[in-house]
Amino acid sequence: MTEICLPLPACAYRFDLLLEFVRRIAYPARLIVRGDTLWRVTAGQLLSYRESADSIIVRGESLPADLVSCIERRSRICLGLDQDLTDFYCFAQSDADLWRVVEPLVGLPLFCSESVFEALITLIIEQHITWKSAMRSQRELLRIAGRSVRAGQTVLYDFPAPARLARAYQEALKPLKITNKRIDLIIAIAGDVNHGRLDLERLRQLPAKEAYARLLSIKGVGHWTASNVIGRAMGRYPYVSHNDVALQAAVRHYFHGDAGRKSAELVNDTLNRYGEFAGMAGHFTLLRWVLDRYPPLDSQTRRLT
Repeated sequence: MTEICLPLPACAYRFDLLLEFVRRIAYPARLIVRGDTLWRVTAGQLLSYRESADSIIVRGESLPADLVSCIERRSRICLGLDQDLTDFYCFAQSDADLWRVVEPLVGLPLFCSESVFEALITLIIEQHITWKSAMRSQRELLRIAGRSVRAGQTVLYDFPAPARLARAYQEALKPLKITNKRIDLIIAIAGDVNHGRLDLERLRQLPAKEAYARLLSIKGVGHWTASNVIGRAMGRYPYVSHNDVALQAAVRHYFHGDAGRKSAELVNDTLNRYGEFAGMAGHFTLLRWVLDRYPPLDSQTRRLT
């Protein structure tokens, strides 16, 4: 058994809140929670994450030495260990409406995808369909093209590598039940990444505005997709996803007592007054919506051995 110790940051950080969030998202083929432990697959390895004293302990079965540093880096990204939201929390306290939304979530890590590629592909799937339908489609993608690892009676999947998706064909991805146009886009992006024509990971080093512009230059990627890739992959929220229907419902509920009509205009009018923190305010409003509206899944009751 290999063990990696990831020290907790000095800023507010609550692993227990992260587990509560993961229990509520319908992505059990990628990661699951049982008790106080998060299980996921990365780099083809089954890993467990558990808080102990002032650290997160990552355990894997005899991890190859050359993978340890990769797993440590990816784990820090996924667990949001390098994100300090102190400035946002201080700002939120100055506004009673925003603080009512944010206060119960203080310390909730910004859980990120381990690659920009994963964030982009999952968000393309989520375009123009319901959240539940998107989660079903993403599970199908993992089943068809992901690397599987058995954890007791549960099968978990690593996210498909670009090379694997680049070799896919439209008919093979029909079970995703998304449009042919989006299937073709996924295959095309995977091919561009695999052949070095598109370096998505480099976007992490760019200012958010430039990364956003690069994403918009990809055919089939609009504001909603580009802004959410920056958030989901990098933990940065400089933009408000005003056309997100879930955010529209959440803003109407938390800031307007369910009065008025859900709309992009309502979201912009409500959140843009928070200036540089408008995007983060929107993200936390969505996080609060998930925690309040969705019951925990049964994934935590699945047995792992």
